Amino acid sequence: MKRRPRTPLLAVAALLLVSGLTSCSQPRPDRSGTTPPGSSTRAATARDLVGAWESAQQGSNTTLAYRFTAEGKYKYVGLISYPMGEKGIYELTHLAEGTFRALGSDLTLRPSSASVTRKNPENPAGDHVNRPVPLETQRYRWKIVDQELSLTADDGPRLVFKWVSE
Repeated sequence: MKRRPRTPLLAVAALLLVSGLTSCSQPRPDRSGTTPPGSSTRAATARDLVGAWESAQQGSNTTLAYRFTAEGKYKYVGLISYPMGEKGIYELTHLAEGTFRALGSDLTLRPSSASVTRKNPENPAGDHVNRPVPLETQRYRWKIVDQELSLTADDGPRLVFKWVSE
């Protein structure tokens, strides 16, 4: 099986999500004795969102990840990365952070900051780092089943994320 090359950008994103985002999170009580997030034996609650979630399909050049905190904050990283022959690797990174609210099956994300970084070896003149993007509230229908978070926008596809850690 042919493996796609991993770039340092993916490693940075993983590091941000697993360890570097603790600035927006406080330690929370242990879940000992409780049902795991999104267990099929009970309905998911906003507390079940807390933690790191990743959507990375094998063979895909795209990784999306969220971290939700018990304080109602979130961080998002979206990465697209693929080789462009001998010229190098195309990379597009979208970062956002803000607050979230989960009521029933409705999830609302309100960013307080968002930016995009682009590196294109075929068109370096158009490259940019942390270019601000418009702050647009996002609304999803959400559910968690067996530690998989599904987000569905009214006008978009359903995105599925796997629970990675608290």
